[in-house]
Amino acid sequence: MANTMSQKTAREGLGSPELFKGGVFVTKNGVAELFVETAEEREAELVTQAREQQANALLKLTMLAKQDVFQQRVMSPEEALKQLRATRK
Repeated sequence: MANTMSQKTAREGLGSPELFKGGVFVTKNGVAELFVETAEEREAELVTQAREQQANALLKLTMLAKQDVFQQRVMSPEEALKQLRATRK
């Protein structure tokens, strides 16, 4: 669970990244205005997000390939190479 702090406290603590570990909601007049987290946490979040996107893309490709096989839109490896070479010329 993220903590909350006032703008004044956040400004005073900007030199202390450990104060923002785990994420902190900065409030103005009791209303959350900003979410602050450490750079390491943000980097880890972005890496996780990229991995999830790659996994979703791989799943989508797998489902499209399965659909192609079901609809009998397949070719042998030799046919695929022949078609690839023809497009390169």
